[in-house]
Amino acid sequence: MAARDDSVIRGSLITSLIVLVLSLALNFFLYRWGSTSSIESARAREQLANSQNEVRSSSERITLMKAMMGVGSVSEAEFDRLRNSASGDPEMEQIERQFLEDMAYFGPDVDSQNRNYPALPEYLVNAIRSRNEQYSQAREEATSIRVQAASDVDNARKAEAQANQSRDQALTKLESETELFNEDREKMKLEGAKMQDTVTKLDRDFRSFRTATSQKEEQLTSNIAKLETTVTKQRQELNRLRSDRFENVQGEITYVVPPGRLVHLNLGSADSLRVGVQFGVVDVDELNVEEADLKAEIQVTKILGEHSAQARVLGNPSYRNPLVEGDKLYSPFWAPGRKVKIALAGDIDLTGDGRSDIRHLKSMIELAGAEVAAMLSPTGELEGTLDSSIRFLVVGEQPVSESAFGVIDDETRIRAINEIGRFKAQATELGITPIPAWKLMEYLKGISDAVTVPLGSDRRPGDFNPPEVISSSSRAKTTLLPEIYRNQVEGQSGR
Repeated sequence: MAARDDSVIRGSLITSLIVLVLSLALNFFLYRWGSTSSIESARAREQLANSQNEVRSSSERITLMKAMMGVGSVSEAEFDRLRNSASGDPEMEQIERQFLEDMAYFGPDVDSQNRNYPALPEYLVNAIRSRNEQYSQAREEATSIRVQAASDVDNARKAEAQANQSRDQALTKLESETELFNEDREKMKLEGAKMQDTVTKLDRDFRSFRTATSQKEEQLTSNIAKLETTVTKQRQELNRLRSDRFENVQGEITYVVPPGRLVHLNLGSADSLRVGVQFGVVDVDELNVEEADLKAEIQVTKILGEHSAQARVLGNPSYRNPLVEGDKLYSPFWAPGRKVKIALAGDIDLTGDGRSDIRHLKSMIELAGAEVAAMLSPTGELEGTLDSSIRFLVVGEQPVSESAFGVIDDETRIRAINEIGRFKAQATELGITPIPAWKLMEYLKGISDAVTVPLGSDRRPGDFNPPEVISSSSRAKTTLLPEIYRNQVEGQSGR
């Protein structure tokens, strides 16, 4: 029993092994068949894709060929693709290049859609027809130009012949004009001789006229000299009349400080007023300033403002006619806003000691508030400028060989005398009043008896003595003073 079971098991095992071997063989054959079928299937698909690409390329080529033949149209983009792409088919590439070359015959006015082989012959025929028409027109124009050129040549030849004829006529006329010119020249020579005689006569007449004119000119010059003499005399008389006249009032008293020894004025720094300037006082109700009596004299002691100053009263004013507000002020050597200018000329020796007092006199003028604007020394040297703004010209003595300025040679002295003469004549022309030095001194002493001592080479030991008080009875040459000062002096003498 047991042995039979073993046989069955062995038989089953053998059977299983056989079945397993057969299964493996079957699986191997099936795998080989499947692998072969897969490869063939992939190959078939690749062949199908290639066939489809070839069909698509053939379709595109057919479409392009149709467009080339006029069935459809080729766009500008397709033209660009044909120019830049390569299809890989040499024959097709040759056809495309030939197509591009043939389509280049179309002009730029033909659209890309209308460029194809059927349209090309018509376009070329039209182009040839147009060119023939242009050629025919050009040929007609050439014929016209040739005809015109021939006409122009004929006209030029005719003009040349006419020019030659005109030349011959001009030469004939030139010969005739030359003969006439020679005749006229002879006539001009005769007329020139006559003209020379006429000029000689005119020159003789002109000399006679010039002689008469010179005589008339001398007569006019004489009349002018007489008139100038009259004008000079009138100017001198005018200067004489105005030499003792004074300017109008310059200000007034604004306040009288009790008890009447100090007053306030309406003049100040803005009017160029300075300490030491003296004024005469005229009554507020006085109408004629030049003929009025002086109430008093005042001297500026302090500048209070632009139009305000303080002054002290000189002397003792009359109690019957005291100073009041509104009384008028004047000074012949001061003007508001400017200085009165004076010119000096010549050798000025005030003391008679043989020494120059010109600097002393200049200091006194400046003390009075005036300015020396021009000064002509005895040697003829001018300092400053002489103009119409100068009020007085103070004339000293004529230069001598020995003066306050030292020894002067004759040539220098004569030149200085001439310069002083011209200086005085210029002053007269400018309306400047000439006065002697002693008269200016009287003017100055009429303002103040105090004398300023100048520093420098002109100082003297006696100049440092206290100023001498000159009484009213001892004033010199009062009759030579202006009337207003004479009245003042006489009034002080009466008091």
